[in-house]
Amino acid sequence: MNAKPRILIVEDSLIVAVHLQSTLESEGYDVVGKCVSAEEALQFLNREKTVLVLMDIMLSGKMNGVDAAHLIKLKYDTPVIFITALTDKETIQRAKLAEPYGYLMKPFEDHEIFTVIEMAWYKHSIRQKLKESEEKYFSTVKSISDAVIVIDKDFRINYINPSASALLRYAMAEVYEKPLEQVVRLTSDGVEYNMPVNPLQSPIGKLNSGDALNNLILFTKDNRQVPISSSVSVLIDSQDELKGLILIFRDLTEKREREKLIRDIEKQRIAALIEGQEKERSRIAKDLHDGLGQILNVVKMNVNSAVDDKQKAAELDKLLDEAIQESIRISENLLPSKLRDFDLSTCLRSLCKNMNEKGHVPITFKHSGSPAVLEQSKKVNLYRIAQEAITNAIKHANATEISVRLEEREKLISLRIEDNGNGILPVKDDHVHNGLINIRERTEVLEGKLSITSHPERGTLIIIDTPILIPQV
Repeated sequence: MNAKPRILIVEDSLIVAVHLQSTLESEGYDVVGKCVSAEEALQFLNREKTVLVLMDIMLSGKMNGVDAAHLIKLKYDTPVIFITALTDKETIQRAKLAEPYGYLMKPFEDHEIFTVIEMAWYKHSIRQKLKESEEKYFSTVKSISDAVIVIDKDFRINYINPSASALLRYAMAEVYEKPLEQVVRLTSDGVEYNMPVNPLQSPIGKLNSGDALNNLILFTKDNRQVPISSSVSVLIDSQDELKGLILIFRDLTEKREREKLIRDIEKQRIAALIEGQEKERSRIAKDLHDGLGQILNVVKMNVNSAVDDKQKAAELDKLLDEAIQESIRISENLLPSKLRDFDLSTCLRSLCKNMNEKGHVPITFKHSGSPAVLEQSKKVNLYRIAQEAITNAIKHANATEISVRLEEREKLISLRIEDNGNGILPVKDDHVHNGLINIRERTEVLEGKLSITSHPERGTLIIIDTPILIPQV
């Protein structure tokens, strides 16, 4: 567009029109036409649009030059320079409304004509480049999958792209120039924010381009709740003045669903693994009780008759008693029979009592609430968690006191195991590591929440909260 423009002269004075044509052609300009009325000029522009128009303000006919310039701007986006001999304030104000690219005041010098035309054509070329740049920008914004919302410094919406329209369930026409807080409602961690109070309430000076706002829930026009991540970019002009903000929202629904599916698959894997472990423990316990235990009892019954030396027989009898008791103990540890027949509080109380009788460390047990009817797998998992936590405290934390507390409420069970040992320190002991993994995995299978607080001087507190009925999602 740096080449000289083609010129259309709209002037009802033949002398002025001929003089302009002669002057322009002498400088190499291409005068493509001369019109004496606004109506004729508009018809010409229907055929030839890539021109610059020299337009007399006071034209004869139904339409003056100012009115014609308005139509040319709207319909053709063609630059117009006004020619006028009038300099009164009212005429100039009316002409300004048409946003002309310049003025030629009669009588004019030749060099004035060229200067005004060159400046007007340069201004038009810059505007065209900006327009093309904006079109490319908005074409890009329009095509991206993230929701884009452009707001001005007063937090009124100037633009939303199709993705934002689909996410919010609003059409562009519904939200244009509306205050942002009337369209965008957000919550974070259960707290509702009316935009732009928070999370955009920070002073604008503290908002950096690309600042992220995470863990948000967006309420749509029809009150659906959509998990999103977002970022904010600040629009600053050349004077470092705030012009507005660009908000970018990304719908996380599919991502959250994929993450949930992965978690569910992992829970199913862990549940199947734990179930397999418990079945294997049950099988081994049964084999010990029904197999090895019975064999030892038979041997014990026959040892006195088979051995002549009474003292030897007594020693063998004692060893067999110990072997039988040890097989019972191993069988009971593998699958406590109480878990099949009694409620969880009774089983935990028995666990603490047995550990106390072995003389390890004092273990207290407290229970509150009414015993709940639990699925066998839930009862087994909670028992194993307590068993694992107590064992770790005794063997690895050097605890001298342990307390176990079971709270059974209407819909929730809370299990707390606390000790005064050395805490959970970074160690290379695989058993400690595996024990914590076992506790964590069993808690996940229970759809529960696990909290572990540990300090080298104050010991460890493990809390497991789990619903009595696993919610069906």
